[in-house]
This record gives sequence, C-alpha cells and structure tokens, in this order.
Amino acid sequence: MDVPKDQITALLDHELYNSAQILGSFLVSSATVSLETSPQLKAENQILLGDALFREREFRRAIHTYKQALHYYKIIPKQSSATSRSSLSNRSSSPNSFNISAINENEVKFKIASCHATLNETRAALVEMEGIPSKARTLQMSLLMAKLYRSSKHTRLAITCYKECLRHCPFVIEAIVALAELGVAAKDVISLFSQVSNRSGRAPLDHIDSTRWLQRYVEAQCCIASNDYKGGLELFGELLQRFPNNIHILLEIARTEAIIGKNDEAIMNFEKVRSIDPYVVTYMDEYAMLLKTKGDFSKLNKLVHDLLGIDPTRPEVFVALSVLWEKKDERGALSYAEKSIRIDERHIPGYIMKGTLLLSLKRPEAAVIAFRGAQELRADLRSYQGLVHSYLAFSKIKEALHAAREAMKAMPQSAKALKLVGDVHASNSGGREKH
Repeated sequence: MDVPKDQITALLDHELYNSAQILGSFLVSSATVSLETSPQLKAENQILLGDALFREREFRRAIHTYKQALHYYKIIPKQSSATSRSSLSNRSSSPNSFNISAINENEVKFKIASCHATLNETRAALVEMEGIPSKARTLQMSLLMAKLYRSSKHTRLAITCYKECLRHCPFVIEAIVALAELGVAAKDVISLFSQVSNRSGRAPLDHIDSTRWLQRYVEAQCCIASNDYKGGLELFGELLQRFPNNIHILLEIARTEAIIGKNDEAIMNFEKVRSIDPYVVTYMDEYAMLLKTKGDFSKLNKLVHDLLGIDPTRPEVFVALSVLWEKKDERGALSYAEKSIRIDERHIPGYIMKGTLLLSLKRPEAAVIAFRGAQELRADLRSYQGLVHSYLAFSKIKEALHAAREAMKAMPQSAKALKLVGDVHASNSGGREKH
C-alpha cells in the first residue's frame, strides 16, 4: 500500500489530528485500494479518516466519511463480515478510539450520532442510536441516548437509559444528577448500585463502606431537585467534612444558597472556590448575579474579565456578560442572555436572566415564557418568583396566584414562597403598586 495505515493510527494516538486527516485523504484516494477487491479495507480507511475529522471538529465531513464507511461495510462479502463482527469484543466505542482492526457497524453509528449530537441535531442523532440493539450498547452509548431522549423530552426513555448507565458504572455522576432532576427517588437510584454487573469480578458496591459517601451524594442531589434545600445543604455539608475544599461540593452548596437567597454565604463559598481554583467557570454566572445584587461592580467587572480569558464560549460567560451590561444596555444584555441559551438550551441561569430583563423591558408576556423555560428544566424559587411578578405585571391575578401556590406546594417550608402568595393578594387588593 502507498500509505501505511499504521502511521495514521500512530498520528491519531499522538493526537496529531491535522496530519492524520491529511494523510487519511491520501489513504482513501490511493489507486492501489480498489472497491472490487477490498470493500473492507476501504471501509476501515474511511473510519480512520472519519476519526481524524471528528477530532478536528469537522463534524459534517466526519458524518459523510463514516457513512461512506458503512456503505462499503454493507457490500463486504457475508463470510468476512461475520468474521469482522466476531473479532470486536475488545473494541472501544468511543469516537476517540482509533484502533481499527475490523469494522463494527454499531460503533460507526455511534460515531455518526456523536457528530450529530455535537451539532445539536438531536433527531438525526437518535435515528442513528436507535439503530443500535440495546444489548450492544456500551456505557458511552447509553449515556448519549439518555441525553438525547432528555433533550427530546422523552422523560421515561431518558430515565431508563440513565439507569442503565449506573448499572454499568455507579460513578457516572451526570447520570445521578440527571435522575435526581427527573424526579427519581434517592432509594431507587441507590438500588441501582447493587445491580452493577460483576463483569469485573469486583464486589457489589453496596458492600463497600468506602462508597457510602456516594449514597449521601445521591440523597443530597435528590433533596435539591425536590426543593428540599435545607436537607440538601445539610447532606452537602456532611460531604464537605469528609472531602474538605472539594470544589464540586462547594459549588453545589454555593448555587443552592444563591437559589434560596442566602446571598452572603453563597458569595463566601464562590470566593472560596475561586481562591482554590481561579479557572473554574461552572456556576460563575450565579456568582455574577449575586455580585450585581450586592452592588459590587468592581468584583463583577473582574469576574467577567477573568471568565472571558478562561473560555469565552461557555454559556456561563454570556450570562455573566448579560449581568454586567444590564444597567448600561438592557437590550444588549438580553442578547447575551439569549446567546447563552443558544449555546446550551438547558442552561437555567440564561432563562432566569432573560426573564428578568424582559420584565424590566416591560415585556411581561415574553418574560413568562422565559421563566417557564427555566421552570421546565428545574423549578426553583427564582423561576416561581419571576412567574408571579411577570403575571402581576400584566394583571393576570389568577395565573399569578396559581404560580404562587405551586411554589408553596413545592416548598412548604419556604418563607419566600409564602411571601409570593402575600404579594398576589396585596396586588389584587390594591394594597401596593404592581410591578
């Protein structure tokens, strides 16, 4: 062969993707590889090129190349096709795995789906993933399917796939958080840990004392998701004693304190996180909102400047920019909030900020839609407050009272939720001006 395939694999292994994809283009165009004599070789070459394109973030080209590989795969003589399938038990399904020794149709479909998912083409990604038999799905495949189903609002199917992830591996933290947010009870999540397959020969998780912290973590996330903020904070506090200065736990505590209005405590914890790791971006838009509420614009300016220098593509950065620009240019601030949602349609602070700005711009009907967007993702005190005040702004007293009572039902121990009912009654009786 004119182009040694193992050299492309070596380039991929060394993360030299640009060279790999250029060399790959020589490989697939080589005159010595003819379709008639070796469709399998053609397919393998296309997969190598597709992997290089994937890592170069040329997702459309990668999809096209992987589909060409599947086309060649389908015309491989049946005998060699069966042989290639039987030799794949140790292959990784990751799009970042380059050890191509044979062809696995399911893995190529997963790679195509991964490209579509990165391009926010959820429906196209699901079409590919649903073509993979459930018994053939790896952990990565199950997680991608769960995310796609959740994004498509197929909640029951998403829950099934997230549970399957935890049966593969109980430490898939994003599956734990997602199941909590989707309303699965802590005991049901924890029960999955004992169902972990014993392929590795290790003891089931529930027999290992050292992982009791994971059960506490599940309970904490389920408390927060069900608006039991006090219980969640207590459990996170216990975890913090065991894992002092744990950035993830400090961020969860700070965000929860921000939601329930413990602003000073939240600011202190956000500042502690930044002192440990000044390059953290997660939840820093929540911190920006707190700094604005406190009127500390010098810190807010510095925070936004720092975030822009860390990663200007993250949704948190655009929410922080929106917070910074709110006083100077509300319409400009609104465009930043909308940009954060375009980057990540599940980014709750983006919806909260968008609703707040629309209400300030005297567009309460549009504000209701934004706050409802936040509430559908995760109903918390702020989305209820935004809904009540938006409805009151255009005299929808009945709807405001319904939202306030929803808040009371969700958070019976919250004085701020109770105050929302009082706000509606006061507005309705003319006891105070509407905002």
